[in-house]
Amino acid sequence: MPLLLDWLVKKFPAAKRQNLKRMVEAGRVLVNGLAAKKLKQEIAETDEIVLSERGTRPTPALAPLLLIHEDDDVIVVNKPAGLLTSTVPDERRPTAIRILRNYAEQHHIAGRVGVIHRLDREVSGLLVFSKNHGTFAALKAQFVKHSVHRVYTAIVHGKPNPGAGKIDNFLVEYADGTAHVTLDRKKGENAITEYKVIRSEPGRSWVRITLHTGKKHQIRVHMASINCPILGDPVYGNRDGVDRLMLAATELEFDHPRTGKRMSFTIEPPVEFGQIMKELPTKNTKSTKH
Repeated sequence: MPLLLDWLVKKFPAAKRQNLKRMVEAGRVLVNGLAAKKLKQEIAETDEIVLSERGTRPTPALAPLLLIHEDDDVIVVNKPAGLLTSTVPDERRPTAIRILRNYAEQHHIAGRVGVIHRLDREVSGLLVFSKNHGTFAALKAQFVKHSVHRVYTAIVHGKPNPGAGKIDNFLVEYADGTAHVTLDRKKGENAITEYKVIRSEPGRSWVRITLHTGKKHQIRVHMASINCPILGDPVYGNRDGVDRLMLAATELEFDHPRTGKRMSFTIEPPVEFGQIMKELPTKNTKSTKH
């Protein structure tokens, strides 16, 4: 008889077994309306398996951001594609940081919300922000030391060859804002991206990408450099008739600045990804923090 683990692995091929275990432990996996007890629980073909969205908190004051976690020091959100993370002070378009600072003012949060890292406007997914100066400095230091674990999910053209590998080169930003691979190490900055193909179909692949450095457009440039540009990328590939760039930040881990405890967050890829790749994750749900 098949196991619950088999069902979860098939539904979320990019997820680590540890994260699947956490989903079960958090009571988010329901079998016939009851919370599953373990990954090795036996299931039948007639069983109804549902993933609870408990923990994902739509907060009107944060819309269109989804609140994933908040405490006295940090706030983690899921940013939708199409929203800027931050920009110049007089920017008129909506930005994640402006939404968060308005939220902090409404909730009388004393510290100033700070931008720790960014996602391109076209990219959706997990972002962490600081809520005070001490947290800002501590989180920034972790990003500088590359101790923050960041994983992205992407759909790319073709199939990377080999199916798993590491891209390690130097990137330089041009005057038009685009980034490009350069052989001149004096002009460029080192950029390292690790990738693994999870599933392939004719003409496209579902890829798990681990970001070891965080340079502008790094993942987009790197995947294009191996002739597998991300689907829907008008800058390094083409729009492909899809409504968005098929790239999302789906895993984020860092050490809590105050407690030192490792914090781990995982979201499922956006629904559009599942529509592009058959039988792949289609639900956008938050996992429990640890």
